[in-house]
Amino acid sequence: MPPMRMVAEAAMRERDPDHVALMSALENGELERAAEILARDSQNKYIQPIGALQVTALHVAAWQGRIDLLDQLYAKGADVNAADKIGRCALYYAAHCGYADVTRWILQHGGDTQAKADINSCSKDLHKSPLVKSCFGKALPLPVCWGRTPLHQAVKNNHADVVRLLVEAGADVNAKDENLVSPLLLAGSAVNRDDSQEMAKFVEIIKTLVSGKAFVNIIHPDTGTTALHHAAGIGSAEATKLLLTNGAWPMFKCKSSGSTPLHIAASAGSLETLIALLRVIQPHRIDTCDQVNQTALHLASYQGHSDCVRMLIKCGGNLAAMTKTGVTAVDAIFAHMPRPLDFLKDILDSCVQMSSNCSSEKYNTITVDFGILAPKYQIQMGVITAIVAATSSVTQLAILQHPLVETFLRLKWAKLRIFFFLLMLLHIFFVISLSSYALMLLQDVNYVLHRGFLGICACIILIHNMIQVLLEPRHCLMQFETWLSFVCVALSLAISLADKCVEYKDDNQGLRVQGTQTPTEMEGTQAEGEELLQCPEWLLHCMSINILLSWIQMMLVIGRFPMLDYYALIFSAVLKNMLKMFLAFGCLIVGFAVSFAVLFYERGEFSNLWKTIVRTIVMMMGEYEYENLLKEKHLRITTRIMFFVFAILVSIVLINLIGLAVNDIQGIEKKNHIRRLLKQAEFIAHWERVMSHRIFRSSWLRPRLNIHLSRDIPAKITLRYRENYSHRASNIEVPRDISCELKEALFLLATKPCFMSDNSAGETETRKTRKTPTEPVAEQFGGTSTEAEAASASSAVGVPEAVGTT
Repeated sequence: MPPMRMVAEAAMRERDPDHVALMSALENGELERAAEILARDSQNKYIQPIGALQVTALHVAAWQGRIDLLDQLYAKGADVNAADKIGRCALYYAAHCGYADVTRWILQHGGDTQAKADINSCSKDLHKSPLVKSCFGKALPLPVCWGRTPLHQAVKNNHADVVRLLVEAGADVNAKDENLVSPLLLAGSAVNRDDSQEMAKFVEIIKTLVSGKAFVNIIHPDTGTTALHHAAGIGSAEATKLLLTNGAWPMFKCKSSGSTPLHIAASAGSLETLIALLRVIQPHRIDTCDQVNQTALHLASYQGHSDCVRMLIKCGGNLAAMTKTGVTAVDAIFAHMPRPLDFLKDILDSCVQMSSNCSSEKYNTITVDFGILAPKYQIQMGVITAIVAATSSVTQLAILQHPLVETFLRLKWAKLRIFFFLLMLLHIFFVISLSSYALMLLQDVNYVLHRGFLGICACIILIHNMIQVLLEPRHCLMQFETWLSFVCVALSLAISLADKCVEYKDDNQGLRVQGTQTPTEMEGTQAEGEELLQCPEWLLHCMSINILLSWIQMMLVIGRFPMLDYYALIFSAVLKNMLKMFLAFGCLIVGFAVSFAVLFYERGEFSNLWKTIVRTIVMMMGEYEYENLLKEKHLRITTRIMFFVFAILVSIVLINLIGLAVNDIQGIEKKNHIRRLLKQAEFIAHWERVMSHRIFRSSWLRPRLNIHLSRDIPAKITLRYRENYSHRASNIEVPRDISCELKEALFLLATKPCFMSDNSAGETETRKTRKTPTEPVAEQFGGTSTEAEAASASSAVGVPEAVGTT
């Protein structure tokens, strides 16, 4: 029909007051009045479209959900599939509003399920025509995108019954709108995840579409997401399972952010959805990163979802995974999780369990699982290093004292201690060669061999230090030991290179090497005209300082050995406390020193400020020389008063304060235990990074060497029990590298009540308490065997079988 004729007819219909009244009554909900007007229509003229949008009474009746009006209009010859100017038909309105009865009626009367919203003809003439002054249908829902079918509208508005009716009637479940979006991609877009009824409808829609052979892996053209992303985002575990069962891609990355459904589920905090995804994901893909290298563990930690964090860690999530900005998963836990230290300790506690039935009072084995600390396909010390870097105080570093962590470090130490012994042997050779070289140089003995050996040892230590700095520059450059080692090496190289002494004949030109000779021997030597070797004073200064620093460094190296660490670290802690005391009371010492310099100005040991301070500190140790100092008659009263005050304040009070400062041995021992574990962890991590270099994985290395260089420990060890009937005690077969204290701590962890967090606030639920034997645990340990198991970690509570294998 020509457009001008359509305009004319539409204008004529708008001039019909009854037709206008009918449409107004239908739009305003005056359905009784509309039924009366429709009943008076004997010519069936009110079934025709009206207005610029060409809306019919059947459209508005379907929008209002009145089947009785639909029956009247259909009886008068109304077209069920008639579309308005933008392609909306009666089925479109019924599906949009969710009227299942109206939808069924329309389908029974030949409704077209494939009808799409689209512009049927150009409407410019209609809008510009002066004849058309009113526009009916403005209140009707407008399509968001062209090309959408009734099924699109029903799915988008979460009308499950309507979706089922349309699919059963043959609607195309893979129909695409103008933006290439299918109905499945619209599912869940209007769902409130807190409304259980809406969530149930969403699941029903997914089930209906999937059963209708909808393509589950269709990708949204704008966001790059799939239906599985949407299901994970709203936290529907049932919909997620349906999609996964029908072949949905669990690790597909959207193009906008690189997030996978696992990322979205972790961020949303839906534990059931997360478990459903973890059941089908391969373990090595749990740490898949998005565009900024964030893993699902990062996102769950940022939102404080403790249950999701716990599940991801149990299933193999890497705590050392790092984003592009250098934030590890442990950093995120410490920064965003409530009570992070208790949370991590709770997870570590759950890794030590009884392997036998909990109802039994006779336990057979203890399983110690290191999977959390040593995730697969990663350097085993990576997690410990990340934990150390994430902690900000000694209190948080106390996590290193956890029995699981300390046992892990002990076993790793047993694997790599050969390198410690080599390093310690190198330092022993270094300090001995330095000391012997200095003594032989001063005694005019042939020292060429010692000088060369000193240079070689210094170069090896320098190379070792450079490797440390290259591997961990930020950490190593902040360590006192690193700078001390560099200073010792630099001074040693300078000393070994400055071996040519100055020859001279005048004994007044410098200090002689033969300083130990008598004057008579020296004169005799000069008289014979022999050339004497002279050593520069700066070299003597460097030697004396370097020897002391080198032996201090040797003490620090020995302090990393587990049997000797306590004493070296105790010395370090006491020294720090004493230095703090001297800094706090330094003014008092200087004050007395200057006073003594005035009172005893005639004595040589008080001739200048430096000598006076040294003499005052010596007096603090009890070397008063009372009779020599006070026998003079000069300023006798002031001298005695000052000396008495010094004896009270410094010699008694200050010394006792120093004693109090170093008296807290128990506290010092606890802190030093943490520091020893920290140093041990740093040493093990350094050598593991060195040994993980591709040189040591080369094929040209002999297999035997590869075995000896193996640095990994088993992911699980089993401590076996065997009942001793003669003594009625239980013996545990354990690795010999685990101390008795650690054995007892592991046993107590396995037998204590297990706690599991229920929410982010840290609420706990106590599981069944296991009985503990009454015999002293420390006396029950024995045996030396260890067993590495490749068992599945699915035995842990709540861990999916598909991802729990270690």
